[in-house]
Amino acid sequence: MKLKRCMIMGITAYLIIGSMSGCSSKENGNSQSNQKEQTIQINQTEEEISENEDVKNEEELQPITVTVDYAEAFQSIQGCAVILNSENNTYTFYNEDKCRTRVSPNSTFKVISALIGIHNQVVTSEDSKMGYDGMNYPVDAWNADLRLEDAFRSSCIWYFRKVIEEVGQETIQEELNKLDYGNCDISEWSGSGVNSFPELNGFWIESSLLISPIEQVEVLHKIMEGETIYTESEIEILKSIMLLEASDSKKIYGKTGTGTDGTAWFTGFVEKENTNIYFAIYLDDNSSNEISGTKAQEIAFNILEE
Repeated sequence: MKLKRCMIMGITAYLIIGSMSGCSSKENGNSQSNQKEQTIQINQTEEEISENEDVKNEEELQPITVTVDYAEAFQSIQGCAVILNSENNTYTFYNEDKCRTRVSPNSTFKVISALIGIHNQVVTSEDSKMGYDGMNYPVDAWNADLRLEDAFRSSCIWYFRKVIEEVGQETIQEELNKLDYGNCDISEWSGSGVNSFPELNGFWIESSLLISPIEQVEVLHKIMEGETIYTESEIEILKSIMLLEASDSKKIYGKTGTGTDGTAWFTGFVEKENTNIYFAIYLDDNSSNEISGTKAQEIAFNILEE
């Protein structure tokens, strides 16, 4: 009886221990399950937080648009202006619809052809020369061997025609696509024949390539803010040939462009206090005799001083 009682106690103890062991295992399982559920819940919470942050960031990244009246600066000339302040992501427009209309870039494209030439080592510095072919071109400054800086400042078409020919059509197309440069259309590679000299024609001169003023600003912004394939040293060479005015407080960079049909450009940026302000001025007025890249630059300087 005593033995039987001991055996029962032993069996009971065993069952209790076994039950405790099973319970422990079950509790561990429940704990792991609960932990897993908590982890999922935590992950879901983190995802929700991340999504909320993304929405918030997107809202913060949404550009601010301001409309202004620059009619006085434009002096009754038809045209438009767009200015992007990179610090506060604010676009300022004068005649916004026109700023969103694609037109020929004309000589402002030399900013891009110079940079592509530098990137592909067709030209390697401000002093890189292209040989004069002996033709009597309509601009005296073009009738000589030219350095990159001289060609850019005199807006020599034949120089940059040689640059893009050496880079090649396929590479030009690839890099314009990456820049998202307007319609990226270089199908009229040799140009529309608007100029009498073949060397003074190209797809960027009243031909197939088109870009809007706001796109000009956005392309410049991407380049100068380091959002493209171009290196800092390549961009520094470009900036050196674009520099027009420098003081202790700011530097102004830009390129003019003039069409044959009453159109003109000035596009560039102002660098001051670690902030870049990008701009594009476009004139479109065949009723005025004043239309030129120089006039567009004058208007831009007046606006930027305000």
